[in-house]
Amino acid sequence: MSNSLIKISQVLADKSANTQLTSNIKMNSEVIKSLNYEVMYKMLEGEVEKLIISNEGNPTIDEFKKNIITKFTYLLSKLTS
Repeated sequence: MSNSLIKISQVLADKSANTQLTSNIKMNSEVIKSLNYEVMYKMLEGEVEKLIISNEGNPTIDEFKKNIITKFTYLLSKLTS
């Protein structure tokens, strides 16, 4: 499966390299730094989700999940309304 994903990503990279869009993108160091932080945040977010899901029933993790939900209740209610 990983070989097919590598092939797919290579095809997509090759196709996007030949578009007008990619030639117009300017990647200065601040943009790259910002993207790196976004990638690191998403990786951390994924690891937290895996921790919560794989340790359901653990009192410490359940308390952690409850604290997250409590802190984001207002935001969640706005997103779902």
